[in-house]
Amino acid sequence: MPEKLRFIHTADLHLDSLFKSKSNVPKALLERLRMSTFEAFDRLIDAAVRFQVDFVLIVGDLFNEEMRSLKAQVHLRKGFERLAEHAIQVYMSYGNHDFLEGAHYPIEFPANVHIFTSQDVEAFTHNKKGETSANIYGFSYVEKKVKDRKVNEYIRQPGAPLHIAMLHGSLDTNTDHDVYAPFRLEELYSKQMDYWALGHIHKRQFLSEEPPIVYPGNIQGRSRKESGEKGCYVIDYDNGEWKKTFLPLQSFVYEAISFSCEHLDSPQELEGVLNEAKTAVQRSDGGVMLEVELTSTSGQLKKWQAEGLLDNWVELLNEDEGTEDLWVWIDRVRIEDEPLWDEEDLRKGQHFTGELLREMDELDDGAIENWLAPLFHHRKAARFLDSLSPVEKQEIIEAAKTLTLDQLFTKEGEHS
Repeated sequence: MPEKLRFIHTADLHLDSLFKSKSNVPKALLERLRMSTFEAFDRLIDAAVRFQVDFVLIVGDLFNEEMRSLKAQVHLRKGFERLAEHAIQVYMSYGNHDFLEGAHYPIEFPANVHIFTSQDVEAFTHNKKGETSANIYGFSYVEKKVKDRKVNEYIRQPGAPLHIAMLHGSLDTNTDHDVYAPFRLEELYSKQMDYWALGHIHKRQFLSEEPPIVYPGNIQGRSRKESGEKGCYVIDYDNGEWKKTFLPLQSFVYEAISFSCEHLDSPQELEGVLNEAKTAVQRSDGGVMLEVELTSTSGQLKKWQAEGLLDNWVELLNEDEGTEDLWVWIDRVRIEDEPLWDEEDLRKGQHFTGELLREMDELDDGAIENWLAPLFHHRKAARFLDSLSPVEKQEIIEAAKTLTLDQLFTKEGEHS
């Protein structure tokens, strides 16, 4: 076995993500968001050089969509050229977002880049100081959806002391992402690999310590579902022992914080609460997209929200954010408060509001899917949307109900 080996394990770069859902933010801040994936990649290259790694593993979804932007490809090439100057090899595969049959115009990468170009599992041999140090196994998505159990194709090849497997896929029991190239842990164990370098799931996690089965997560969060620090792992192998060091790479993070507002007497006091929330998450190494949850049982928060006062304070406190390197943008405020009405009493009433609530009680997943079908099948919009879980569908119904009743009762109060 080789005495020592050091490499970086990363995945899901999603270069040139456009953050189209953030079109409401100021132009300067939107540009910061759109540059964030490139900046995270640059930090990845810096880390590879600084730690003098032997190679870098990139396990799928380098690009954000099948039409790989020229900007992203050239930026990637420049990073790989810098690694070549330091004799650092790159082993990479393509995933469901940048599958090989997608519409794209590829450019050539330098000779230190080794790409899995088949949907059949293949192997590269990595040499260190003139001797074979590891076999590296993997495959690329030729088509967008790979449902086969690719794990069955991983077979150790002779002649190498270490065997490292790259797999862009997920546990067949996963419910957070679309399940592609499904596997069970027992299947991975049976393949006798020394390290499993996984990709596809945007949350870093260890599925196993022996052998290491690792998801590094993505390198830059792109939605509230991808909160906290994002980055890669520096992996050290030393005489049979594995050490995993996480390196944050992101330019900004998504964070959430909750405050009780039971003590508030006037909407002016919202300014202090929101400023306190911003101060609590302020970072010294980048920006924050912040979700604030405000809780109360008085019904006042609901009232101030319906009157537009909450949105006004958020707009005022966001005014200058994004112009400096360290920023906190209030991306969303959620209210948990007692409603200004008794929903059960309203539901029993023989009036428009009661009929509306009774109709909403009858809604099911099929009805919601029918309503949203035009959006999810839209030629341009569909690629930016993830499928909704049952919990998310229920949240949509509840949010629509609350918004409708808020508006009804606010208007009623204005005319009473």
